[in-house]
Amino acid sequence: MYDFAKRPLWILSHVLVVLGVLAMIRLGFWQMSRWHSEQAALDGIEAGLDAEPVALGDLLGELGDPAEPGDVDDSAKYRRVEVSGTWDTASEVLIRNRSQNGQPGGWLLTPLVRSDGTAVAVIRGWIPLELANGGAPYPGTEPPPGEALVTGVAQLTQQGGGLGPQDPSEGTLDTMARVDLQRYAQQVDAALEPVWVELQESDPAQPNPPVEPVVVSLPSPSQNFSYMMQWWFFSAIAVVGYALILRKVARSKAGIGGSSDVPVDDPPEHRPPEHRDA
Repeated sequence: MYDFAKRPLWILSHVLVVLGVLAMIRLGFWQMSRWHSEQAALDGIEAGLDAEPVALGDLLGELGDPAEPGDVDDSAKYRRVEVSGTWDTASEVLIRNRSQNGQPGGWLLTPLVRSDGTAVAVIRGWIPLELANGGAPYPGTEPPPGEALVTGVAQLTQQGGGLGPQDPSEGTLDTMARVDLQRYAQQVDAALEPVWVELQESDPAQPNPPVEPVVVSLPSPSQNFSYMMQWWFFSAIAVVGYALILRKVARSKAGIGGSSDVPVDDPPEHRPPEHRDA
């Protein structure tokens, strides 16, 4: 019944299907390994967010005092830090197109100038679109005067892709597409540290409202879990589907469930001449 499956073209088909199924199973295991590694990384991030903050200078020293934003190790991301200084609102810019709790708006990026003359770029918080669209200065968002102690989460400089929005390479910007420290440093008088800080709390506190603390966005490994299940689901479909195709072809060739060359119930006069009784 399945003798046809031993023909060369069918054997080639078997091999291709087996290779395809094995490839999909392997891709599923690859996504599973990524899911496990990202889950472990997420657990580490969450533990770090619950840890006591360290001085920003200590964190940078631990990383070897990187000179450029691009030299900062990924391990610095999501580390809780403390830093003190005075706000330089004259160099403040808006990071546009940032939503929070389903509402459009932007982030206020303000340098915090330390006693040694260096500065740390700090996202002070999120403001709604109606305020962001009014342009700088943003009424009611001014930080308290004097020295401030900021506790927040260290983040790495953001680089844009080729298809994303781009900022002009020259001139003084009022808004930016992302927290690009190299570009931002062009218009800040003080030397910027190679990381920026996402503010969680400050003393004295920020004006809230309209400045709301930015919700820390954590990576989600659920996408890799979904891809893992999809690849294995596709491999199961391929196996079952190919088995059904083989069964259908075999039944067709055997005349099961379909019409044969000579209908058994047809009277002789309705049969083709070559099948009539001599």
